[in-house]
Amino acid sequence: MPKISVVIPTYNAGKHIVETLQSLLHQDADFEILVLDDASTDATLDLARSLNDARIRVFPLEHNLGRPANANRGFDLCRGDYIARIDHDDIAEPERLSKQAAFLDAHPNITVVGSQIRHFGEDDFVSDFPLDDAHIKARFVAGQAYIANPSTMFRRAFVQRHGIRYDPNLDIVDDLGFWFDCMLRGARFANLPEALTRYRIHRGMTSLNLNLCALYEAKARLYARILPAFYPRVTGHDIANLCKLYAHPPKCDWNMSELLALHRSVGVAISEIDLRWGASPAVLEGGLLGLLHQTLTLFDEVHPRSDPDKHECNVAMWDGINARGIPWKSWQD
Repeated sequence: MPKISVVIPTYNAGKHIVETLQSLLHQDADFEILVLDDASTDATLDLARSLNDARIRVFPLEHNLGRPANANRGFDLCRGDYIARIDHDDIAEPERLSKQAAFLDAHPNITVVGSQIRHFGEDDFVSDFPLDDAHIKARFVAGQAYIANPSTMFRRAFVQRHGIRYDPNLDIVDDLGFWFDCMLRGARFANLPEALTRYRIHRGMTSLNLNLCALYEAKARLYARILPAFYPRVTGHDIANLCKLYAHPPKCDWNMSELLALHRSVGVAISEIDLRWGASPAVLEGGLLGLLHQTLTLFDEVHPRSDPDKHECNVAMWDGINARGIPWKSWQD
């Protein structure tokens, strides 16, 4: 059996799939490639099969299931100890699989390892994802700059033992939901400092063609689960307020009553941080305050607050911090 199973969900990937597969076939590692095709209507299947390599296993669907449900098929079809993910339009650097497998071999306490990614195509820069478990988990709150799904390799036995899958109801943010579920079951995360995956930026990519309303609805469902895990004092009312920080497009028409309620809910959240998950408390506090700052900056550009209004907002936050009668101490002290 191969040590690594590379899972590639595909849909109408004919333009780039050969380049992606060739970048994998040249890897110095023991692997198989699973092409999980979601009823493509172009030449994706023919192109994948034309490479005529026994390490490529193709699993087509007759009817489109959507990206999360299609990717889930890989968990029961894989044969490797480790599962590696890559998108159908990205490129694996030559030593990606061997370096990530060697890291997991050497660190049995780590469940998931990603890497930096190098954007190419219509953009050009290298990511700066955190390397350690505490900072990766804490950045789940901001929903960005934590780990790149197509750069990851993880232990198949872990996700199989706990029955963890991508949630089709979280399409768009299903990857964050998957990592959050892994965290709740004890997973530890890491990122390698090298850029081992080249992430293609082009106008047809999913992240540049999002339904913003659907994105916000998916984020609201997910953060209704994430926020109480990190901030145990929040109530349902607080969660509803905090979820507005993730609105796309950003909400800029707050009235004063709403702003005060938002500040109070942020105060309630940061008044106590759950440390059991191993996430950095300083980053968890800073992440939520950073989202609030972004929201206020956009709001003040449209409806500048007076100094008395700003003071009233600060008072509301301190009211939330002290609402449970527990003195607040900054986690950054």
